Amino acid sequence: MEENINLTGKVAKFPKNTKAVKALQFLEHVKVNPNKLWYILIEDQGTELKTVKYNRSKGVNLIDYTNALKAYYLKEYASNEQMIESINNIIVEGENDFSLIKNIPLITLENGQTLISKITTDLIKLLE
Repeated sequence: MEENINLTGKVAKFPKNTKAVKALQFLEHVKVNPNKLWYILIEDQGTELKTVKYNRSKGVNLIDYTNALKAYYLKEYASNEQMIESINNIIVEGENDFSLIKNIPLITLENGQTLISKITTDLIKLLE
């Protein structure tokens, strides 16, 4: 599993469809320092993105943060009615230490990147 984990700043992106519990157990097993790693990101089923705090005493409220990112995309794509409709269908659930972005449409953006990949990349940049 180690070779498939991408570390960027304080964020660890695990392979697709990894169970969050397994990711946490793995990090505890290898004794990752929670002062160095604060967040875990996992893409699930190609339409969901889980964000979990590894260090619960540091960082941002994930549900508020994820909702703010969704609001940012609504502004960024304000001139694209179809994209606005798709973004409005995205559901954000969670709490302070966990967020789940569900119903991410399988959209390819103008640069060839998928929407879920853009969200993942943006979350990593913002959380690192």
